[in-house]
Amino acid sequence: MTPPARCAAPGCDNPVARRQGRTGRPPIYCSPTCRHRRPRAPLTVDIDQDPDDDGQPGRNWTVRLRRGPHTVTIGDHLGRFSAAALAHQLATLIDGGAGEVAP
Repeated sequence: MTPPARCAAPGCDNPVARRQGRTGRPPIYCSPTCRHRRPRAPLTVDIDQDPDDDGQPGRNWTVRLRRGPHTVTIGDHLGRFSAAALAHQLATLIDGGAGEVAP
């Protein structure tokens, strides 16, 4: 018989209750408080003016969502005011009105 598994959290020697008859990975922590979660990077809305390469001056604004090293382009080739309105709506959706919009 194998000895009971111990919690994987640093400094915790509590036993981990195994789930008999269940599939999937076995638990390695004794409780949710021992399971340390890495805080997520904040999700920010970013507005950039792209260089004039399509011959439409003033319609080269891009709206992106950023979290850490990841980026998603939401709108491209927008006007300045359209990009600002879209960024404001996204920030409101994400943070309930307290969103960060980076120019």
